[in-house]
Amino acid sequence: METEDQKMLSNPSELPEPEEKYYEDCPIHGPWLRSVYDPKHQQYCSVLPIGCPDCRRTAQVRGLLKRVAIPPRFANCTFDTFTVESPDQKTALDTCREYADNFQQMHTKGVCMVLRGNVGTGKNHLACAVARQVSEQEGFSSLLLTVAEIIQRIRATWDRQSTETEAEIIERFAGVDLLILDEVGRQYGTEAERITLFQVIDARYRAMRPTMVISNLLPREITEYLGDAAYDRLRENGGRLVNFDWFSHRAYKEETSDYPA
Repeated sequence: METEDQKMLSNPSELPEPEEKYYEDCPIHGPWLRSVYDPKHQQYCSVLPIGCPDCRRTAQVRGLLKRVAIPPRFANCTFDTFTVESPDQKTALDTCREYADNFQQMHTKGVCMVLRGNVGTGKNHLACAVARQVSEQEGFSSLLLTVAEIIQRIRATWDRQSTETEAEIIERFAGVDLLILDEVGRQYGTEAERITLFQVIDARYRAMRPTMVISNLLPREITEYLGDAAYDRLRENGGRLVNFDWFSHRAYKEETSDYPA
């Protein structure tokens, strides 16, 4: 007994009409599929969402970076673009990648991370790579701010005309799934600054929200700057300390034109 396929093959006139695909041209990425003709229903079916898919992905990445507040200088920083030329650099890369890959677990346990070391060694590169990957995961948010920006936003609430209170700003910082504090130790280290940073770190600690700190200081200097209580909260429950103690990439670039891009 003939199957339906065999019957159609024996009678070519009964074969279904092939689909017809129509493309539009993107001046940046080339042709993209716009619609498909459905011969059975004799109609054109648009491929949704409409538009060049590569342009959409680019726009999504830009929107993501804007929400994370990644500076334009670090917009293209990923784990794959991090230069590894030593075992220590590989350790730093592997530790940060593992943290991002397992952020669900890190978030549940409130595991924090401290990236410290010399200027120009890639701390911001890997921090931005972590932030990017975390924000790409469904349900998670990340935000990168300098300590100066944190302090400025909180101090702005002291103005009588401010529509927000200090407690509301701190609560907002506490609600971000991953908060990255850059340039820790660059400020004067006054008691007021220490209290402000402790409030932010403590609020996140109590909410079980991971905090990442970026600093050029030694661990003992970070402790002195933040205070024992704040630093202990960063290291509690398996908090990661990643050392960047190799030669500065930026300094090397200034001294030679042979540095690999």
